[in-house]
Amino acid sequence: MTREKITDGANERAVDENIAGTAAGIPDDALLPGQDLPEQPSDEEVARTAKKLDAPVPEAEG
Repeated sequence: MTREKITDGANERAVDENIAGTAAGIPDDALLPGQDLPEQPSDEEVARTAKKLDAPVPEAEG
C-alpha cells in the first residue's frame, strides 16, 4: 500500500522517516559532510564513569 503524496515542498520527507529526535541514535543530518562519528567509549571507561557516578555498572556485551 503506497500513500499519495500530500506535499512537494521544501520540508518534504519520506512517510517512513522518523521526525525530530524521536529515533534512536544520532540523526543523519547531525554531522557536516566529511565528519565522522566520535569513537565510542570502551567498556572499561563506561564502568569507571558509572562507579564515579554511583550508577549501576552495565554488564559487558558478548
